[in-house]
Amino acid sequence: MCNKDLFFRDFGNGKPIIILHGIMGSSDFWAPTAKVLSNKYRVLIPDLPNHGNSLHTNTLDYQSMTNIIEEFTITNNIEKPIIIGHSYGGKIALQMAKKNNIDIEKIVIIDITSGKQDSKNIEKMIKILSHPLPFISSYKQASKYFASLTDDQNTITLLSKGLKRKGKQLRWKWNTELLCRQYSQILQPITLPTQCHIPLLLIKGERSDYITPSGIKELQYSFSQLRVASIANAGHWVHVDNFDDFISTLESFL
Repeated sequence: MCNKDLFFRDFGNGKPIIILHGIMGSSDFWAPTAKVLSNKYRVLIPDLPNHGNSLHTNTLDYQSMTNIIEEFTITNNIEKPIIIGHSYGGKIALQMAKKNNIDIEKIVIIDITSGKQDSKNIEKMIKILSHPLPFISSYKQASKYFASLTDDQNTITLLSKGLKRKGKQLRWKWNTELLCRQYSQILQPITLPTQCHIPLLLIKGERSDYITPSGIKELQYSFSQLRVASIANAGHWVHVDNFDDFISTLESFL
C-alpha cells in the first residue's frame, strides 16, 4: 500500500503496531515478525523515506523522519500505536517520545540507545554502497557479488533486499547518494525527554556491541517504565539471529 509517497505493508486487525526498520532496511525484512503479531494486532510496516518503495528526501535526520511518521499515523487514523523500532528506527521512536505529539501506548527499541553511535559498522556498508554497482541481472548474481565484498550473511541479505529490477538489471531502491553523503546524521545522539512514562522495552543482542551501560543508564533516567531484555546467540539483527526468543520476549511485553 502507498499513502502520500510512503509505502507500507499492513497485516491483521486490532490494536495498531508500527514497525520502523533500520538503516538500509525495508518493510519486507520485518514481514515474518508482522505475520506472527498479526494474530492479535494490526501491524503496519512503512518503508522509511529513502528506502524501499518510499519517497526520497534530502535529509536523514531524526526530526524530519519523525515528522513523516507522525503524519503517517494521522493520515491512516492510527490511534495510540505501539512503536517498534530497530536501530535507526529505534532512534526515530525515541524522537517521537520526546516530541510527544501523538499518544503512544508502548515503545520497543531493538539494539540501539539514544547516544552517538560508533561509525565503524555503518561505514562498512557505506563503503559497499559507494562502489558503482556492476551490471547484475539476478538476485542469485547479486548475492554472489555481495559475498565477494563481505562474509556476513545478514549483510548480504540486507544488501540484496535493497535492489529492484529496472529493465534487464537490478538497481538500488535506496537513495544511495544521500546515504553516502549524509550517513553521519544517522550516528547523531537523540536528546531524551526529561521524564517519560511510556513503557519502554529495550531488546539487545547478546553478541552485539551497540548497547553500552551508559546508554542503558540514560534510558533509565528518562523512562520510568524501562525494561531491558538480552536475546541469546543474537547480534545486531536480533530478529533474524534468534527469531523465536525475540518473538517470545516481544509478545510478553506487549
